[in-house]
Amino acid sequence: MGYTITLDRYGKELTKPTPYIHHLIGRKKEIDQIEQILSKSGESNVVIVGEEGVGKQTIIEELAKRIYYGQTIGPLVYKRMILVMMESILSEHVDQNQKEELFRQVFSEAADAGNIILVIREIDRYVSREVGRIDLSSVIEPFAKTNTIQCIGITTSFLYQKYLYPNEKIRRIFQKIDVASVSTEQALQILMDAAHTFEKKFNVILPYETLQAIVERSEYYITYIPFPEKAIELLDEICATISHDKKPGSLSIIQPSMVDTVLSQKIHVPTTLSEDTKQKLNTLESVLSGEIIDQEEAIQKTTSTLRRSFLLINKRKKPFASLLFLGPTGVGKTQTAKTIAQFFFGSEKHLYRFDMSSYQSKDDIPLLIGSIDKNQPGLLAQSIRNNPYGVLLLDELEKANKDLLNIFLTIIDEGYFTDGFGKPVDCKNLIIIATSNAASDKIYQDLSGQKQQQADGWLINYLISEKIYSPEFLNRFDQVILYKPLEKESIFKIAQKDVRTIEQTIQKLYHIKITVSNEFLTKLIDQGYDRKFGARNLERLIHDHIEDTIAKLILEKKVQEGGSITL
Repeated sequence: MGYTITLDRYGKELTKPTPYIHHLIGRKKEIDQIEQILSKSGESNVVIVGEEGVGKQTIIEELAKRIYYGQTIGPLVYKRMILVMMESILSEHVDQNQKEELFRQVFSEAADAGNIILVIREIDRYVSREVGRIDLSSVIEPFAKTNTIQCIGITTSFLYQKYLYPNEKIRRIFQKIDVASVSTEQALQILMDAAHTFEKKFNVILPYETLQAIVERSEYYITYIPFPEKAIELLDEICATISHDKKPGSLSIIQPSMVDTVLSQKIHVPTTLSEDTKQKLNTLESVLSGEIIDQEEAIQKTTSTLRRSFLLINKRKKPFASLLFLGPTGVGKTQTAKTIAQFFFGSEKHLYRFDMSSYQSKDDIPLLIGSIDKNQPGLLAQSIRNNPYGVLLLDELEKANKDLLNIFLTIIDEGYFTDGFGKPVDCKNLIIIATSNAASDKIYQDLSGQKQQQADGWLINYLISEKIYSPEFLNRFDQVILYKPLEKESIFKIAQKDVRTIEQTIQKLYHIKITVSNEFLTKLIDQGYDRKFGARNLERLIHDHIEDTIAKLILEKKVQEGGSITL
């Protein structure tokens, strides 16, 4: 061994006595592979690839422990494993050549010493010329090819494919070791191993059933972090919460029910079917019928689908429910989604609406899922991560790019999608509603007077035959629902409902009584209503001929507080 003055300045010794509290569980295969590669006579380098939280750092620590105590393969016994502090090296100089020279000096000292294993975290950042990265391949390659030094790089699967794999000279001399998330059985073993430490720290008792519940709930609800980290993180949060609420010095038993309580607070998603939700499911049909006029069959199908889906809470790997609303514009499809968001989740803020006509090109897809090249989070990914519990509304689905439809197919089928940064976005706690105006003209021409069941089958067959949607895409939805065209009687009911809202609003704000006669409404509909545009055309009529008239009379002071307006 030799002196490593520069390396010691820019490195952290990993092979030293450490109070290792936990045991490494389920990683023997990976460590054995790493030891074998590091023991080769040349190009003995490893890149450990796995998502954040799978235990890559724990593997490094276990290997360092084995090396320190002489419990590893002969050529590695008593070597020094040093973590290179890359940021310290790169921040020392501004000039690229000076950075490379300092980095070369660190590697040179390690090679001369002859007993060094270098560890480089986020190695993907140092082998590419892309924006925000630096390419030090020309320094790493000649040293890593020799038998005087071993290197261990650490990165994620997505970043390996994007930055290391295209770099042929680095890929060739660094052998890839994949580290996957541990199984639920192994996660439970790890939790049992760690439980004693948490019991002592927080003065609590952790029954086996509670640890089981933590593993089960974290597997289903915490998808952005892999095992074992997500289970340990949830255990820590539960213990901290219970410890904060109990009397100082008292001993508490953490029951499985407490897992659901803390987890719901953490992710803002209910993990059990509450009495409040049950009550809402029982009254949803009457609520929707009060808001959506003359779409009884569509409402009945929607509510029955939601009831079935919510009964499977914690069991479905798919979203809460996925519904495709078909029908012409202005018949209540979007209004149904708004009413569900308001009724179930308390506010339309829990409705995330995306107009698919804005995403017709393949180049538009990164706007939704994100782009690592532009370092931009996707609008869809960001909305769902910020509010994982609500209604995702995809308006005019038929206008979306075909590649985007494949992403939605994954969401509906698997309950997640992968964003532009290679990270999963959990969609299991969403009600997904897609609306489509496809074949609207056909609906008016051929479906008038048909029974709903006949119309449903005819329309689906037409959409498939015209290649608007594929059978596998339509079959992924829990329910495909047809909203029928509105007749004049239905339009009159909607107009009455809208006018009542205007009357109540003006009365409340200005204390002026508004009266709109049925004759006035009938005449308005007869003269200006176009059936093909549904209730949206009606909204414009009411706006132009009722709201504007009332506004002018009030602004021109032709009617005073306490007065009345009759149309």
